[in-house]
Amino acid sequence: MSKKSKPNQLKKLLKAWSGAEPEERRAFLDLVAAETRATAAAGGLVALPAGLQDPAMIEEDGPKGETLIANGRYLLPSTIARMEAVMRRRRLTPSAVMGELGFSARDPSLARALAMKAALRLAVVKALEIWLSENEARSASPGGAGGEGEA
Repeated sequence: MSKKSKPNQLKKLLKAWSGAEPEERRAFLDLVAAETRATAAAGGLVALPAGLQDPAMIEEDGPKGETLIANGRYLLPSTIARMEAVMRRRRLTPSAVMGELGFSARDPSLARALAMKAALRLAVVKALEIWLSENEARSASPGGAGGEGEA
């Protein structure tokens, strides 16, 4: 009797795709689109797949120009890199960021999410989205070196 061959990763992905709900498919496509945009922005030569090039499809849920920072409760790798850049520039620790977000500075969840890609509460993800956009806008503005008002 011959040994049954195991399905390869592509077959597993296709099986999972066919069994996924439309919301799950949308979340997956959003994740792929965000990762592809982040890679392209970082200087990579990756183009968006043909099915993801329609801006209306990618940004259906939010206003144009809004960047996806997490897939559900998990921060995207591009978001972690952006956060670490802001934290380095402002000389902040994860606990200081949690304090700025209005959560307890003793809460280790952000440090775990950055170091071990752990899940965050959705309220923290939403607050991080606002915090990140404000801090990146501040550093992009003229004279906004980010050194104002830090302890």
